[in-house]
Amino acid sequence: MTTSYTLAFDPPVLTRTGHPRTLTLTAPTPADLAAEVHRHARGALGSRTVDVRLDADLLTGTVLRAHAPAAAFTLTPHPAARDDTTDGRRGRHSDPALHGYTLDDLHHLSRHVVHSDRWYTAADIEDRYDTAWHAIVEHLLTATEPPTRRDLFQAGLRGSDQSVRQHQQAHGYNHHQPGAGTRPRFERYWTTTAAHTPSPEDRVVDRRALAQIWPRLTPRQQQALTALAATDDYQQAAALLQVTPGTFHVLISKARQRFLALWHEGEQASRIWGTDRRVGSRTDTTPAATKRRPPTRAVRRRTGRPQHKLKHGSASTYTNHACRCTPCTAAATDQARESNRANGAVPRRRITVSQLADIRRRKTAGEAVRAIAAELGFSDTYLYRLLAGTLQPAPDPA
Repeated sequence: MTTSYTLAFDPPVLTRTGHPRTLTLTAPTPADLAAEVHRHARGALGSRTVDVRLDADLLTGTVLRAHAPAAAFTLTPHPAARDDTTDGRRGRHSDPALHGYTLDDLHHLSRHVVHSDRWYTAADIEDRYDTAWHAIVEHLLTATEPPTRRDLFQAGLRGSDQSVRQHQQAHGYNHHQPGAGTRPRFERYWTTTAAHTPSPEDRVVDRRALAQIWPRLTPRQQQALTALAATDDYQQAAALLQVTPGTFHVLISKARQRFLALWHEGEQASRIWGTDRRVGSRTDTTPAATKRRPPTRAVRRRTGRPQHKLKHGSASTYTNHACRCTPCTAAATDQARESNRANGAVPRRRITVSQLADIRRRKTAGEAVRAIAAELGFSDTYLYRLLAGTLQPAPDPA
C-alpha cells in the first residue's frame, strides 16, 4: 500500500525566504522509498553524484556525496486519511486494486503523465488522461511481477504519445519530415479516392483557366502547343511548323512560362516542376537523339579520369576525408599540438608509465588515492581511471 512521508534533511533545505522547506513523497515499497529520497536529495544538494543509505525500519538515513556524508534525513509517515466519498459497495479508492496499487495511485500516475509530457500536447487533455489511464491499467494487468511506479509512468507516457501520434497521422501530419506540410498524397486521397462524390472543382477551374489564358498567348505559341498536342512528338511537331527542334523547344518553354505567369496573376510564378517524358523523339534515331537523357538522370562519369588516392599520414586527410587510420590520426594530433603551442597554450600534464607504476606501489602499501592525487597535483578521478585501465599513461621521456 502506498504511504506518504514528510522528508526532512539535516542540515535543513531552506527556501528563498529562509524558512525550512517541506518535502513530501509517496512510495509503496522500501526500494521505491529509497529511490524517491535519492531523487529529492539530488535536487536539494544540486548534484547527480549522490548516494542514499536508508534504514527502512527506523526511517532514517544518510546522504553521501562523493563517498562522504553530506546530510542526514528523517522520514515521518502521514496518517492514513479516511475516504468517505466512495461507495462502500464498489470499494474505496484507497483499497488495493492489483499489485498493491490503488485507484488513487492510478489517478495520480495518469495526472503525472499528462502534466509531465511536453512533447505531444496537441490532443485534448481529457483524451490524453484517458489514454494514459488505460495504458497504465493494461500494463498493470499484464505484468507478472509487481511493477514499479516508474514502469507504470513510462507505460502511460508511451500510450499517451502513441495516441497523439496516431491522431496527428490520421490528420496528415508528416512525422518523417516535420514542418514540411502534410504527408504525401494525403490531400489527394481524401479529396478524390475517399470522397463520396468526386468534386468538379478541379475540372471547372482547369476549363475556365484554359479559356481565359489561351487568348492571351501569342499566335506562334498557340500553334506550337496545338502541334505538340496533335502529334504528341517534339520532332514531328517541329517538322509540322517547319522550324528546327531548337526553335520549337524555345516556343514551348516560353509558352509554359507565360502560362504560369498568367495563372498566378501578378504573383511570383512557380517554377516548371514537371518533366515532359516526350523529350527525345520516339521516332528520331540520330545519335544526338538516342544519347539524350532526362535531366533527372545522373551525369555520366568522364572516362579516362585518374582515380584520386588518399595520402595517408597527412592532417588534411584526417580532416577532409575523415580517415581515422593511425598515421592520419597521429599527424592530426601533432598538428593540433603545434598549433596550441604556437598560440601559447600550456600543454596538459599526464602521468607517465613509471609514475603510474609508483602510484600502484604506493596504493598497495596502503596510501589513499586521493592523497596521492593531491600530492602530485592531479584529480583523483584521473588517477582512478588510470588504475582501472580506462585511460592509458603517457610514455616515459626518452
